[in-house]
Amino acid sequence: MSIFKSKGFSIGVLALVVVALVLVFVFTRGNNDEDTLYIAILVADGNTEQENAFEEFRVALEEYIGRPVVMVPGLTHLVGIETMRAGELHLMWGSPFVYLLAQQTMDVERLAVTSSPTAINRGVFITGQDDIHSVEDMRGRSFAFTNDSSASGFLYPMYYLINRYGLSRDQILTPGELFGEVSFSGGNNPSIVGVAHGNFDGGVVGYLQLNLAINAGVINADDIRIVGHTHDIPFPGYIARTDLPENLRRQIQSFLVNWSNDAYSTARWNDAAVRYVVPSAAEIEYLRSMVEILDIDLAAQG
Repeated sequence: MSIFKSKGFSIGVLALVVVALVLVFVFTRGNNDEDTLYIAILVADGNTEQENAFEEFRVALEEYIGRPVVMVPGLTHLVGIETMRAGELHLMWGSPFVYLLAQQTMDVERLAVTSSPTAINRGVFITGQDDIHSVEDMRGRSFAFTNDSSASGFLYPMYYLINRYGLSRDQILTPGELFGEVSFSGGNNPSIVGVAHGNFDGGVVGYLQLNLAINAGVINADDIRIVGHTHDIPFPGYIARTDLPENLRRQIQSFLVNWSNDAYSTARWNDAAVRYVVPSAAEIEYLRSMVEILDIDLAAQG
């Protein structure tokens, strides 16, 4: 589904489904201690290593804040937001897009987000052509985005191009306006391979995904060059209701940014260097502007 707003999308039906799922969660939860902290998490089905990592994290947080903590797996971002709004959930894991969506109906705060010195999250403009040395050199050439729901392969690059050239989204997608031909490859690897093989003169892909493709032998590092990049893309993190007491939110935030556990990070992200950091307000304002200009449907983006 496109992340751009569609008049055919049945908001009413979606709302009824979400409300029903929230009610199921509430009645399943029962009448528990009001001091219990409920946190929605994402865990891969059957991944025992992740489950054990979350349990170690839960026990440590419980001891740190001095109150019971319950991890709630399996909630979609829409159900998580509605459950928080109903007062039955205190924190949830979510992307920056989820944070902006939650802000539309309640007051929330990003307590902490992930960060790693080995992971730079941005879109990179790539080419395999000897006569292309910058994004400007791609004018009039064939160019590939990945798909219109990709942050690194379309949204951030599109916003970068709009700001750089003063063109609209539709103009940039129109052959002859900026690029000679414009394609959607369907994914990072198809774009990477297509650029490396000369099917596209240039393209834009995720920097993380490009490194994964090179490390996996999908292409050789010498097959392509990076000639530009987008603004850094914020990582996901924990979102909290602001009606939680301020001192409790600061306690939880302090725990998160001081939580240093290589085994936990490896189990969750396959990167021992990942840690939680206090998020930047500036990156959210950049994203907020991008959402407005590109008319992004936050519910579909998630």
